Amino acid sequence: MDFTAFLTSIFYTYGLLGLGMVCFLSVSILPWPSEPFIIIATQLYDPWAVFGVVLVASVLSSTVNYWVGLKGIRVFFVKRDPGGEEKAYEWFDRWGSWALLFGPWLPFVGDVFPLAAGTVKMEAPKFFLVMVLARTIKTAAMVWFGVALSGIISL
Repeated sequence: MDFTAFLTSIFYTYGLLGLGMVCFLSVSILPWPSEPFIIIATQLYDPWAVFGVVLVASVLSSTVNYWVGLKGIRVFFVKRDPGGEEKAYEWFDRWGSWALLFGPWLPFVGDVFPLAAGTVKMEAPKFFLVMVLARTIKTAAMVWFGVALSGIISL
């Protein structure tokens, strides 16, 4: 099945709940960018609602990734590019918390950083604080961009 069609159908069928599902899946199970859905959602819904839904979904998904890494049960996730995954672990070993802060901006590889944080048993409160900060910054930027585009495009 085409991931784009699948995610689009979830988004349009379930509205903001669908946006939350798309964002949750894109941060964990499906290595697919959620940014286009966030930008479109700002044209259809209140930007504050979009911000809240995306933030909660992405933080929950990152937390699940952390827990999976911590418990060592990576088998639940879709196989990603082994080279990219290995690079994510190397970056995390080198940069630690900074990797988590900038991870949301790195397509595909950045979503593995919470998994790596769990694998190396990063302290949960520190992980959560850095992840919430990182996801807040990224979500705010995407929602702002979507709102800024509203004067240029209309859906």
